[in-house]
Amino acid sequence: MNRDLFNKNKKAGNTELENDPNWANDVSVQSIEDKIKQDHRELREALRPLSADDKNPIDTFLSLFSKKEKSDKTSSASDKSETANEGTTKFFSKKFLLSLAIYSGVLVLLITLFLIRFFFYLKDYEKTYELSLPYHNADSFIQTISGNNAEEIYSSLTNKPVLSEYETKDNVVGYIDAMTKDKQLSYAESNDSTDKKPVYHIIADDYIIGELVLTQSAEKRKHDLPIYRIDSFSLFSEPEWDATIKTYDDCKVYVNGKELTKDYLEKSEKNDETHFEDFAELADVNYYKIDGLYQRPDIKIVNAFDQELVPSVNETTGFYETPLSAPKDMEDEMIAFAKDAVATYSSVVCREINDSNLDRIFTKGNPIVHDIKTNSGNLMYFPNHITKETEDKIIDFKPYNENAFYCEMEHTQHMLVYGVRPRDVVTDTRFYYTKENGQWRVCAVIY
Repeated sequence: MNRDLFNKNKKAGNTELENDPNWANDVSVQSIEDKIKQDHRELREALRPLSADDKNPIDTFLSLFSKKEKSDKTSSASDKSETANEGTTKFFSKKFLLSLAIYSGVLVLLITLFLIRFFFYLKDYEKTYELSLPYHNADSFIQTISGNNAEEIYSSLTNKPVLSEYETKDNVVGYIDAMTKDKQLSYAESNDSTDKKPVYHIIADDYIIGELVLTQSAEKRKHDLPIYRIDSFSLFSEPEWDATIKTYDDCKVYVNGKELTKDYLEKSEKNDETHFEDFAELADVNYYKIDGLYQRPDIKIVNAFDQELVPSVNETTGFYETPLSAPKDMEDEMIAFAKDAVATYSSVVCREINDSNLDRIFTKGNPIVHDIKTNSGNLMYFPNHITKETEDKIIDFKPYNENAFYCEMEHTQHMLVYGVRPRDVVTDTRFYYTKENGQWRVCAVIY
């Protein structure tokens, strides 16, 4: 059998066996038996150290073989187990990947929902934060008081102005209206402003008129953002009007419809009109002073004749001065006598009538009469003339009381000299008049 194999191999070209000296032994039956025996001995020798107490090494070998078989079975079982485990692992790997995909999808969904919610939170926070800024309060306040709304500005004042007894709320409202009417109202943050106490200047055009102060409320908005409330609003401007009123002791002064009391009397002095010194008693001159007014005061004077008068303003002193006045019938009486007195005086000095006529117009024993009689002949009037007509023009008239007045008058005589040549002679008279025994008389003359 081995020879056939050899021949077969030789035919195949395996010439290497020819060079092996043991090739004949390898293929003989004897050599095979010898080989088995040798292997058996080697096996015994090899197994001997394994069990010194064993009497039969073959049994030991068989035992080992049995163990090896068991080991092979165990190995086979282990291989089967590993194969099974490998299948199980593959199964669980697919399940894990599926679970991981699900969990990842859920996680992505949760993150997306969180980001969406966070986005809306930020939008809401931004909106709430914007609304929490204090300038919105200033905006709203300006809108409230704009549009020539002086009444609303007054109502918004935290501390209302302290008024004198001669002004009311209406005066302050009028003052605010004059300050803001037709002006653009705005605001600007003050340098004194802080986060907890914002401060804004209120501006009318380019003029700062007031201050708005805000404060953080104890209340909070969403996200713990602050709420601001108006703490105070005040006007910077102060009352700027005052008045000094010159009047007389027999007159009453009314400011904004209310009588001015003696508490406002600044000083009193004698009347400086000395021409009546020996003839009539004049009322003392009083000076009233009132200040701290928000508007120009409405001043009226009621004189001794119970006449309501409007004072004039002296451009030099700025004082309100009481005009001198009398009832119309009394003034007519005074002016009529003044015209008669001036005409008489002019006729005397022009030698048209006798100088004895002066006695009926001047006070008794007045030295002026003597001076006129003495000096009238020196006047350079043509003696031959005829006065065709006269004309009177009142320059000034002051009725001090029912017993004294002053009148400055221009008396013009239209003359014909020598009956043919026209000539106008103007006499400017400034006479003071008083009553003597119930009759009007000239008491003083200013040349």
